[in-house]
Order: sequence, then structure tokens, then C-alpha cells
Amino acid sequence: MEKTSQDKPFKVLILNADYSPARIQECIQKGLAEFGLKPAGRVFVKPNVVFAHDQKVYGNASFTAPSVLEATLRVLDAEGQVSKIYIGEKSAVGIPTRLCYKYAGYYDVMKKLRSEGKAGKTDLFPFEEDLRTVKFVGGAAHSTVRLSRKMAESDFLVYLPKLKRHCVSNMTGAVKLNIGIVCDDDRSIRHDFLLDEKIVDLLSVGYPDFIVMDAVTIGAGNEAVPTPRQLGVLILGVNPVAVDLVGSRIMGYHRDDIGYLKRAVERGYRPATLEEIEITGDYHSLADLDRLGERLKPYDNDWYRWDNVPRELERLKSPVKLFQGPVHLPREGKPQVDCPYGCVMGIKMVCASLELYAGSLAFRKAKPLNLIIGKPGEIDCHGHPVIFLGSCSQARLKNPGKITRIDKCFTTATDMMLIFGLQTGIPTPYTDPKMLPEFIIYFLKTAGVKLFTGRYLQDVWFFIKYWLMKKL
Repeated sequence: MEKTSQDKPFKVLILNADYSPARIQECIQKGLAEFGLKPAGRVFVKPNVVFAHDQKVYGNASFTAPSVLEATLRVLDAEGQVSKIYIGEKSAVGIPTRLCYKYAGYYDVMKKLRSEGKAGKTDLFPFEEDLRTVKFVGGAAHSTVRLSRKMAESDFLVYLPKLKRHCVSNMTGAVKLNIGIVCDDDRSIRHDFLLDEKIVDLLSVGYPDFIVMDAVTIGAGNEAVPTPRQLGVLILGVNPVAVDLVGSRIMGYHRDDIGYLKRAVERGYRPATLEEIEITGDYHSLADLDRLGERLKPYDNDWYRWDNVPRELERLKSPVKLFQGPVHLPREGKPQVDCPYGCVMGIKMVCASLELYAGSLAFRKAKPLNLIIGKPGEIDCHGHPVIFLGSCSQARLKNPGKITRIDKCFTTATDMMLIFGLQTGIPTPYTDPKMLPEFIIYFLKTAGVKLFTGRYLQDVWFFIKYWLMKKL
């Protein structure tokens, strides 16, 4: 028998919305009232800005909409007990967050609020520039992590995730937003076949007090450069697992299709099922969620774009080939271990972004190249160049051309982008005379701030204290 709302210990609020700041502000106020919340003290706001650049090329469905951020800041600024508002994020590995803030429109939001006198207690900053505090995790992938001090010392956490597809996790939402609370060094740890464990570990130190999920426009395809599909709602809650379970159902997934949700429940987080959740607001049932999900269909090739790299390369009639195998080959008494979350995710992001930037014709005209991830066995290279991606990659090569190795675990999209472009002849942003100077300028700005704040010195001290002394 279905539980009544009084029997359900978890609640998720779904409200119809567009990107009008006034409407979003109204929804956020309803959410705070619905959950009986009164933000106070130092409030930290975490959006999703994994990547943002020229929206004419890459679109605007990869990051939390600036109007959602604006409305959130207006509501918090009006709360009399809020003394300080911090907004922080770390964009994809190797990309300066300042650059993504610019293209996401966040600096424009701050400028607008300052002109109205509503940003006096608000600080927008990149995580990589702030001093860090070591926090104990005691998890499956992390013993400790280093968090921004501004986040770690805040009294109230507000998460603003973006609902969208993900090329290896199927979806990204409130729980996976925690990947962006750690900087590139800690982020790269166990970003492999233990990624789901890593995400659940981070939930212990990144558990929000209030969630406003941007699902007005969701992203289909690759999470870094998705195509927009209109859903027209905000999903609000105080439990990230509950919010993501609702989001996954709308997107047509079962809980176990989302690896990090499956592991979170197995490790004791609740709710375990949608039936435990009270759905309220403008929608009230699982049938309502399914009807909402109809807006996102069809689940066509665009929905899964670049999930399968060989298939997409074949679609583009490209001479580039990807060969992927397990990390550990099966042996007697030892299982095969596959790694869908590491280097292969990087090449998916590279190819998806380059198709938008350079066009499909550039892939068709590319120089032949063999990409190898894991241990795929014997490969006939036909005299063409080879790139081994990742420390675990090995293969028996016949007739190889030039061999290049990127000996990193994991190999990120940033690591791959330039060498992939040079080997194939496909133009990349890193060789664009208009875009490259901008990357350099923002890297230098970040470096200057880190010198001034002492972040570099803190990182050196951490290396000496926790790593060098062990080696010595």
C-alpha cells in the first residue's frame, strides 16, 4: 500500500518556473518556508559551473543559470540574520574558474547587484584561490580532503545544482555537485573506477542545508557542452539524495542506473526509494514525474551524444580510432576491473567540445590516430600514430607509428586537448589566437591571487607535511 504524505519522512518541492529572477525568487522563498528554514550567519552558495565559454559555440545548458544565482542572492541578502554570503566553485580540471564565471554571466550578476546596493556582504570567489582546511572523511576513496576555508567555516550551505545528463554517471545533480568542492589535486584522486565511492565520500563534508536545482532547462548529451531541453521546473529540497532520486526519475532513470545514488543508499544514506519521498508543490506523484519526463524525450542520439566514442567517430566518418579495455585483466580468482570514469570521460569531453568548436568536417578530415585506454589487447595500428591515455594503458601494437604516452591517472580533457589537436590536425581552443590569450590572462590572474593570499605557500607546506616527510 502506498504511504500517505504523513508517513513519508522526506520531502521534495517541485515548482513550475522560467528564468525570470522574480519567479525564481518567489520559488526560493516558498522553498524556505516549506522546509522551515531561516538562513543565518555565514552562508555558502555552491552553483554548478563545470564549464562555461562562448555560448554561441558551446551553449548555456552546462551551468546553473545566472538568474538562479541572482534570485538566490537576493533572497539571502534580504534575510536579516545573514552576515556574509560566499559563492564558490571549481570548474573542470585545468580550467580557471574565473574564466567560467565570466562566460556563465556571474560577474554580470554581481555587477547588477552592486549597482543596486545588494552585494555588500557577498563574495564570489574561485575555490582554487582560497586557503584550505583539512577535513576528515574516513571514506572508501578519501581519508581526508581539503576544502575552501570559506566553505568549511560557513554556517549554512545552499546548493544550486544543474540537472543534466552525464556521459558516464548518466545524470548529475545535487550529490555529484560535490565534485566541485575540491580543487584539481584532490579532485584527481580516485577519479577512476572508484568515482562513485569518491562522490559518496564527499557527501559527508558537503551536505547542503538547502537545495535549489535548476531544471528549467536541462542538458542532454555531454555534460560539459550539452544541448538544452526544456523542463520548466525548479526542484527544491534539503536532502540531496531525495532531490537526485526525483531528478533521475524525471530523466527516465532508475536509482541503480545512477552509480553514485546506488552506492549512497548501500552505504546508509536515505531515502532509498522514491516511495519514501513526499512530492509536493505543483506536482504530487510518481505519475506526475513521468509526465514531466515526457517533455525531455526523445531519448535519441542527441540525448546520448558522445557516450560511445567509437560510435560517434564512425558517425563523423573520422579516421580517429579509440580502443578501450579493462584496467586489470581477469586472472584465476581475480575479477576483471573496468574503468568507465577516468580517461575515457576526458576523451568524451574533448571530442564533444571539439565537434562544436571545429565542426564535424574537421573530424572527417583529421589525420589518422589510435587512442588507447586500458588494456584492449592486440591492435593493428596500420602505421598510424598512437596515444596511450592513462597510466594503466597497455597494448600489443602491430605496425605502430609515433607512440605518445600521457602517464597520468586520470588523464583529463585539458591534458588531452592540445596533443589530440596537434596529432589529428583538428583546431582546438588552445591554439586559437583569440581564445588562447584569454586562457593565459585568467591563469595569470588566478596565480597572482594565490601568491597574494598565500595559497601557494600553504600547498607547499601541505606537501612537505603530508607527503615529503613520508618519502624521506
